[in-house]
Amino acid sequence: MKQIAIFAIAALFLVSSCVKDRVANPNSGSSGGGGTVTPPVSTSGDTIMYYWNFNNVDSANMLFANQSVNSGYSLVYEGAYYDSVQMGSGVNGVGADSIVTAGDAALRLRNPATGPFIMSLPTTGYKNIVLKYAEARTGKGSQTNYISYSVDGSTFITTAISAYTTVAIDSVDGTNKYQLVSFNFSTDSAVNNNPNFKVKILFSDSSKLVNTSGNDRFDNITLYGAKQ
Repeated sequence: MKQIAIFAIAALFLVSSCVKDRVANPNSGSSGGGGTVTPPVSTSGDTIMYYWNFNNVDSANMLFANQSVNSGYSLVYEGAYYDSVQMGSGVNGVGADSIVTAGDAALRLRNPATGPFIMSLPTTGYKNIVLKYAEARTGKGSQTNYISYSVDGSTFITTAISAYTTVAIDSVDGTNKYQLVSFNFSTDSAVNNNPNFKVKILFSDSSKLVNTSGNDRFDNITLYGAKQ
């Protein structure tokens, strides 16, 4: 039976059975194939607004951000369910997380991947937003990811990232065989200072969406911005 896990800033945790998993976070209040990703944007001197290393393997707490500048952030997976997988990756790791050690973990989004992975990332007080993360998959995980974002909290667009909204995840399994994915939203001023900013990752390999095994894995998610 699928579960629904909701985490709020008041530290209220609710876990119940439902038709699909919804993963919500606390603090609510080199690709190839069919995709192209531009080289990582330099974020030297910018603020790490949000950071997740997913090393807390307790599913009730693993979605708390290690670092956050605003409340109201969340991670939601609308596919089958999520859990932790070891080991994690050093790709995009901050500080000591750039070196993988025993116990390091990553977020595993399990098939069937019939729903998207949505990150709510309020940018209040910041501009020139850049998202980076490490991603890998298993052989039965979805290779094709479609990326879009929202500035109103409900309508998803590709205005700032239309040149590279389709990402092919070529890294399969294995420690540090993750690939770095990055998106620069600085050309869309509506992303700046926006409490409703969200990013959606849709897993779209039709032949794999019905798999009951297989997964896509995320680690070391960062959102950078410059103070306004």
